[in-house]
Amino acid sequence: MKKAAAVVLFFSLFSGLFSATMESRVRAVPKQIAENVKAEPEQNIQSLVDFLVKGASGTGAKVKVLHDWICDNIEYDTGIFTGTAGKQGYADVLKSGKAVCAGYTNLMTKMCRLAGIEAIGIEGHSKGFAYMGYLEDEPNHAWNAIKIGNRWQLVDVTWDAGFVDYKTYIKHYSTEWLYRTPEQFIYSHLPVKDEHQYLSKIKTKEEFVKEPYVPGKFFEYGFSFGKNAPDYTNKIKGAAKFDFKISKSAVAANSYLFDRESGTVRNAVWMEKSGQVFSTMVDIPSAKKHIAYVMAKNTGSSSITAFYPTDEFKGRIEGQARALLGQKKITEKELELFLGSYFEVEENRLCYYREDLFDKQRNSAVLKVLKLLGEDTSYEEVISFEVVPDEGYEGFGADSPRFPTAYKTYLESSNIRILSPLKGRLEKGASQKFEIDAKSFSSLAIVVNGELQAELKKNAKGIFEAEFTIPDTADKIGIYASKDKSNYAGLFTYEVR
Repeated sequence: MKKAAAVVLFFSLFSGLFSATMESRVRAVPKQIAENVKAEPEQNIQSLVDFLVKGASGTGAKVKVLHDWICDNIEYDTGIFTGTAGKQGYADVLKSGKAVCAGYTNLMTKMCRLAGIEAIGIEGHSKGFAYMGYLEDEPNHAWNAIKIGNRWQLVDVTWDAGFVDYKTYIKHYSTEWLYRTPEQFIYSHLPVKDEHQYLSKIKTKEEFVKEPYVPGKFFEYGFSFGKNAPDYTNKIKGAAKFDFKISKSAVAANSYLFDRESGTVRNAVWMEKSGQVFSTMVDIPSAKKHIAYVMAKNTGSSSITAFYPTDEFKGRIEGQARALLGQKKITEKELELFLGSYFEVEENRLCYYREDLFDKQRNSAVLKVLKLLGEDTSYEEVISFEVVPDEGYEGFGADSPRFPTAYKTYLESSNIRILSPLKGRLEKGASQKFEIDAKSFSSLAIVVNGELQAELKKNAKGIFEAEFTIPDTADKIGIYASKDKSNYAGLFTYEVR
């Protein structure tokens, strides 16, 4: 089962995106073939496979269309939670239209072989649903190895088809787990048999458990590990810094800290980007275990947001969408399509997008509304890891933010580094020295309660600096930046006490 399954609450502030393209041929299957394969799978599956792969150029294209058809037609069997899941043979899956990981894997294996493609099913352990940092005695997942050219590639159709929120299946197509290399796959999937790792150096169970959960998005966004790579569990005594390399330029990163009992911890992480290196600094407010998430998004693309907290969608989002109608920026039909495209899972208080990648009218209307609302891009998880206190460390305290609050301009810019003060709260009446390295901007200014109060000047090393006394009337101190010395945008703010 996919990692997001039944633990979507971790991501209540960060919505996933629909962006992958599904092969149109999966919806062009003749009605008679579709009916026959459901009624008598053994006799008719060959006809289905022949239709799907006809005209596909090469093994990779054939695998993609078979993968897409399964994602579009087979849903996760939530009966596994009540002991009523059906049989997992490929024929049983085709008849019911439902499967758990074994059924997805068996069907993918059968369809590939009928298309003349070498494929096998693999059993093993995954850092998916309910993984708590150790391996159970029995394997808990299944996936495929498919030979393309002279190399085995790994595919997890179950995780690409969608996920489960409590007992509701959420259709959520992706190619995140299609064609992952063995070197990438091993961070999240450990096969029972060593030979199914397809690696020159076999990874041990101990090594697998020590490493963090690394989803396919980590590699899709161009991330790799820097010199201070996190483990699955990291002991810290104060702010700890972890580094990641990034090969793509149009990527913004953010991060947050999560407490299983109280939810998201505000201002407990800080991100910096210098050239092709992202660094995240993490601290914890109290002496207990937390989870750190690093998120990323493409800054130049638009996608449909996959889910919102119910209160946010039915409050802010719906209200703003109706306001667009009043402003005549959208039609009544577009509003109707937008509001009808999200449904609520009551147990988790989240509204999910009702996915149909081929409903062009609805998708176009939803994307139009989201663009007008500035909601057409959001962050996706690229890595997560546990953070726990080292011996004697009690945390920075829950009553104070550890770091400033970053704005969009800061998150989407490179080569900005706070030398001082890298803390979340400033004291009224105190004299504070500001030192900021911001090579992307020509001027920086200090803003108090929305009013520009002072400019930072560059010193001999090119660092912006200023001595500034925090006014007694200040509620917030902001650092704003400009590239032309006239139009300023917020980089980050400090609370004032």
